[in-house]
Amino acid sequence: MSPLRLNIMEQGRATEWLCSLVLLFFSVCLALPGNTLTSSSGFRAFLSMGLDEASIATPMALIAALRLSALHINGNWHRSPYLRMAGAMFGSAIFSTLAMAFFWPTLAYGAALSSGVFTYLLLALFDGLSAYRSGADARMVQCVFKEHR
Repeated sequence: MSPLRLNIMEQGRATEWLCSLVLLFFSVCLALPGNTLTSSSGFRAFLSMGLDEASIATPMALIAALRLSALHINGNWHRSPYLRMAGAMFGSAIFSTLAMAFFWPTLAYGAALSSGVFTYLLLALFDGLSAYRSGADARMVQCVFKEHR
């Protein structure tokens, strides 16, 4: 694959790769031995909802793996932008939920604000931007695909 083609394919998708890898490694961290959910007050919000580490890590790892697969096959299948868009929308929802979970102790108990609030909120915003960009790619691919029929 030529460097020019690789540059064109990957231009603008760095945030998608980043957010997908953050999801993957977040789920790996939860799956490691030890009780991660009790290590931070933000994670305790998940415990109060009745969730455990496995119930959070498993779907998160699955979504991350699907997103990484969609990014890997991107351009080789005309439906891959739709997969990327769906993955970015799920990622944005997950990161928004994490931001709210880390903000909950501040709202409910007046605890100090965690840096996780802004970190996950920023990841959610960039995943929303990635979903928009993937939608634009899907429209472009759809037009090109119709022309070649």
